[in-house]
Amino acid sequence: MMDQANDKKVAATDALNEGELQKATDLFPDAIKLNPRLAVLHGKRASVLIKLQKPNAAIRDCDRAIEINPDSAQPDKWRGKAHRLPGHWEEAAHDLALACKLDYDEDASAMLKEVQPRAQEIAEHQRKYEQKREAREIKGRTERVKMAREEHESAQREEEAR
Repeated sequence: MMDQANDKKVAATDALNEGELQKATDLFPDAIKLNPRLAVLHGKRASVLIKLQKPNAAIRDCDRAIEINPDSAQPDKWRGKAHRLPGHWEEAAHDLALACKLDYDEDASAMLKEVQPRAQEIAEHQRKYEQKREAREIKGRTERVKMAREEHESAQREEEAR
């Protein structure tokens, strides 16, 4: 079965190199069925799915490849590329940074430089939103305490007046 899986992998890779993306996507599942514990197969299929503009399927394949071999940089790189397609900038930046950390790659680094400013922008926006939410929460608590004090003081004055 390992030999059959390798034959399918070679055929799928050849199809990919020849630009026959659909043929490659048809062959990779066969290779994966024969050897599902080979992370590189999931990673290669993810690369094809990205070229076919199918980021969700590519992300699933990358997740599986990372589950099998967390020390490989390629699935993180491909998952970063996949997250970039629909504009998941923070996830893309995280995955591309991890890929560069595991095994520096010019392509991943260039892509990271592209997505990082957008990811930072989102993080800054979320930080400001969180600060405003906390400020509203504090203001609400302060107002409730003030109202409770006023009610308490009013009750005390009524008690003293009796």
